[in-house]
Amino acid sequence: MIDGEGRLTLTTPSGRIVLSSERDGVRLTLSAPDRATLHTLQETVERNIDGRFGEAVERVWSLAEPGALPANITFATVLAVSRISPSYFRVRIADPSLGRFSRGGLHFRLLFAPSDHIGEWPAIGEDGRTQWPGGRSAWHRPVYTVRQIDPDRGEMEFDVVVHDNGRVSAWCETAHPGEHLALMGPGGGWYPEARWLGLFGDETALPAIARILASAPDDTRGAATIMIGHEDDIQRLAAPSGMTIRWLVRGNGQTLPDAVEAMDIPSSDRFVWFAGERSDVELVRRALPARGLNRSEFRAASYWAADDTAS
Repeated sequence: MIDGEGRLTLTTPSGRIVLSSERDGVRLTLSAPDRATLHTLQETVERNIDGRFGEAVERVWSLAEPGALPANITFATVLAVSRISPSYFRVRIADPSLGRFSRGGLHFRLLFAPSDHIGEWPAIGEDGRTQWPGGRSAWHRPVYTVRQIDPDRGEMEFDVVVHDNGRVSAWCETAHPGEHLALMGPGGGWYPEARWLGLFGDETALPAIARILASAPDDTRGAATIMIGHEDDIQRLAAPSGMTIRWLVRGNGQTLPDAVEAMDIPSSDRFVWFAGERSDVELVRRALPARGLNRSEFRAASYWAADDTAS
């Protein structure tokens, strides 16, 4: 929205961004409900600037505490790590600050330092930007979904998909109670809102679908279709009585884009949520508008790509 003074205001799940023109450049004013969310919003803006213009664009943020840990980074204590099925580990962690992960986004990042910077952590620079030892691209920062959270107890669970040679999978094999884990966030999308929901996802999206189903209003109708690697990966999920859950085992013939094409979708008060492999997401992004859905009625997010290195 552009106001009478030519300022552009953007509203995001994390907060608000106001852009205004100045003689020597552009002023960005960010607002968010707390310091951690504000820093997450700042980093989202940073990534978009870097992606479009690179480091050539000079930036100085007014909220700078040189040397301080970024406000959206938390150190939690591992309570338990267990193998809950052939394709999943479940990790339970605790810290009083974890309450913020119950709002503002379904996802967060784990932080693993590069091998030559173990024990070092990001810090705020003189310009208010996060400085990453060894450079941000050297850090392993995989995205995970909050599976369950108890804000009052400061405890949270998340599931890790087992990958051969995956760094987080290997960490799960040896992690023990009392170990510390760094995480950043929250971020990403929030719960879809509509009377009818169509949810589609593979193994990587199961935790997000589980959380969406558990939080959906009791009168929600629709269906969730979940692709898994093994029948023993099927989980009992809490869901409104009007939501059906269908499990597809990978390799048995039908794909998730096939399931989207086959689903009956109502004409109004509807939302389709899809997450999975990048090429499937691209198919769905073309298929849903062809079925009459506008951009406000669906979300299709790439959680991984077939040519990615396992996380």
